[in-house]
Amino acid sequence: MPAKPKWLLRTPLILEEITALELPVVDRAVIEQTFGVRRRRAVQLLAAFGGYQAGNTILIERRRLLEQLERIISSGEFLFEERRRERLTESLDRARQSRRAATIAIPIVRTAARETLDHLPAGIILAPGLLRIEFAKSLELLEKLFRLSQAISNDYEQFEILASPR
Repeated sequence: MPAKPKWLLRTPLILEEITALELPVVDRAVIEQTFGVRRRRAVQLLAAFGGYQAGNTILIERRRLLEQLERIISSGEFLFEERRRERLTESLDRARQSRRAATIAIPIVRTAARETLDHLPAGIILAPGLLRIEFAKSLELLEKLFRLSQAISNDYEQFEILASPR
């Protein structure tokens, strides 16, 4: 599958720029500037959009170019590419957050695997309908949450009894 043109997702902005022009026709230089392409690609675009040659210059009626751009925006290809770009951006954001979170080293106490709810670390208060964790730094909070989760996994039945409101 050929690569999508770099200007495709910029089509709404290109449409605005071309609409703002008061010229009856658009030439290669305008296409280069608004589409962000080089000379050869601008000539190809002019031909693809239905441009015509006037002497040594290729021109296209501004109105006709606007119609072509509106068709592109309403096409399935543009909508598909726009949604694909959004999904890609969201995926990259999640990966960055995950990578950032993975760099945090939570100090693990060797006894955490044998942690019990009867002997929770100081600053963790678990009562029916209440969980309170006191901490000075965010890393200390993460450590206490880890130790609490270990204690819960070691004796879930007791956790149900301690945490359930009476």
